[in-house]
Amino acid sequence: MITRLDRPEAELKYRSLIKGALYDQPELCAWWLKQVPTPAAFRNLSVNKRNQLANHDLVHLAPMLSAIEAGEVIVKSPREYWGQAYSSQLIGQDLIDYFAGCEQEQVALLCTDVHNDIIQFQILFAGGTSECALYPDQILRHALQNCASGIILAHNHPTGLPKPSSADQRFCKRMEHAGRLVGIPLLDFLVIGNTDYHSWRENQTAGEIE
Repeated sequence: MITRLDRPEAELKYRSLIKGALYDQPELCAWWLKQVPTPAAFRNLSVNKRNQLANHDLVHLAPMLSAIEAGEVIVKSPREYWGQAYSSQLIGQDLIDYFAGCEQEQVALLCTDVHNDIIQFQILFAGGTSECALYPDQILRHALQNCASGIILAHNHPTGLPKPSSADQRFCKRMEHAGRLVGIPLLDFLVIGNTDYHSWRENQTAGEIE
């Protein structure tokens, strides 16, 4: 599992890794950190700017850029998500890793069988930086197509804060009711942030969602 860092830790780790990669090129290292001082600055680079950085030193910077981009692909690549839905905590922590660096709000559907084995993981919807459309009928259609006995819904908040919105709470109630009607219960509804998650199931007893 990937350990998520807060911003100061990430920036400190980033600078340490760059210095390690360019340990024998102190002037080049200082130049790079002036151009790209933080992980956020790197994420915001355009393709043209990345090419300019690589061309500044094809011997040292081009391979380093390729390695960083390979890391980006690894983090963002889809992965098999089979396993068992034993607890919201396990799923929540895995989804924090899955959505790391995602700048669009996305909705994921996890289908389970009668033994609570996860038999399907699928991104159903993607929106902008603030919201995406949710349709119970489409979600349940996918669940039926996968012969699901239960479903878990999860979506990320690109703001990094996992607090459910009023729209999240309303949709959760609609989805729970719709699932009951077709015999596919909503096992959990997760909101994923940068370093934490919110579980509808875990917080039911606290009365956050009636």
